[in-house]
Amino acid sequence: MKTTNSRILRRMQARKQAEERHTETAKVAVGYVRVSTEEQRDSGLSLGAQREAIEAFAKSQGYQLLEIIEDAAVSGAKDPATRPGFSRVLELAQTEAFGILLVWKFDRLARHLAFAVTTAQTLREQYGVTLRSVTEPIETESPVGQMMFGIFASMAAMEREEIKERTLMGRKAKAQQGGFAGGKAPYGYRRDKEGGLEVVPEEAEIVRHVFALSKRGLGTKAIAARLNEEGYPTRSGRPWIFTTIKGILENAKYEGLVEYYFEDEGLHVKQPGQHEAILPPKVFGRVG
Repeated sequence: MKTTNSRILRRMQARKQAEERHTETAKVAVGYVRVSTEEQRDSGLSLGAQREAIEAFAKSQGYQLLEIIEDAAVSGAKDPATRPGFSRVLELAQTEAFGILLVWKFDRLARHLAFAVTTAQTLREQYGVTLRSVTEPIETESPVGQMMFGIFASMAAMEREEIKERTLMGRKAKAQQGGFAGGKAPYGYRRDKEGGLEVVPEEAEIVRHVFALSKRGLGTKAIAARLNEEGYPTRSGRPWIFTTIKGILENAKYEGLVEYYFEDEGLHVKQPGQHEAILPPKVFGRVG
């Protein structure tokens, strides 16, 4: 009987300690911000804007903001647990350091409904952490709130698919008109204010040099070695490698062409572009 009472007492003490820890962290928050490379490029969404919104919301609610953790240039299609920044969020949650996770919008957590709902459940059930969006009036603590969050996440997923489809249609139309239809600006060019391509003079000279060396019979590895010996810079500051040279030699944009392949429809677009050519068309026997 004494042993039984001791077990009950220990459970009661453990429950009381857990409640005390929960009370202590109920007003302690961690912020999480994320942005993908595409979002930064296409919509101007920034980590700084998300941080400011979270800081202002935490202050208005009287939360102690422990830390704001970021995942920069990370796709929302990935499971949050696999991201470097969100792994830090989970580490803090395991130590019961906070009770509220603040995000700018729920889609910062995950794009896919399954990831969003599963992650929210894990935070709540395993770590006692409540997820809150600083711009969307939905709480995830009560059963009704959880249901609303699931509905909201589902609607957001549908909206993203529609946006994705409209964006793809826009890219196709732009490519067919000879415009730059997305992707990273190739070496020798940069994006202009309208989203097209404009020549970067100092890089264009290096592009011409690459083609001149190729015309003289040098292979991609030999060209990369020559550029490194001659001290020509890459954008990243790292040495030239043969795959970069290969990409330059195979890029039709240097001749003023645009070329895209849309796998969903098997559509191959290759035609004169709206941008300035760095090389004369077909000067090296390329297929136009």
